[in-house]
Amino acid sequence: MQLQHSPIIRSLAAAAVAFTFYALWAWWANRLHSPSAQQTAALTQGAYSASVTLALTSVVELLYRGRQPRRLRFARCVIGSVALLVVSSVAIHLLAGTAELWLTVLPSWIFGSAYAVAYALALTRSDRECEPSLGELS
Repeated sequence: MQLQHSPIIRSLAAAAVAFTFYALWAWWANRLHSPSAQQTAALTQGAYSASVTLALTSVVELLYRGRQPRRLRFARCVIGSVALLVVSSVAIHLLAGTAELWLTVLPSWIFGSAYAVAYALALTRSDRECEPSLGELS
């Protein structure tokens, strides 16, 4: 198996990119506050983003399971993962005392939601490709 095809390697690489990008974003978003506040926001957002990238993949996989129609499973994935993203990001930054809470979390909501939708769509497409065609059933 090649490393780029390993879900674990892809997930860890995505988590590393998420940590770096969002830590830098939070540092910038809190630039008008003390260096200590910037550092807290950057480390909080970086660690949160890396963790949520790994968690979102697992949540989408878990929520997609079942025998319900694909559309229902897709909707469940998107609603569940976006709800997790929004609630957890606000909670973690409230606990950390992030000065610019909304400016700090907004990009992760946008890109995290897009990631969850794209991943759920990929599962839906993969599921569709695995179904036998009518010609294969006869």
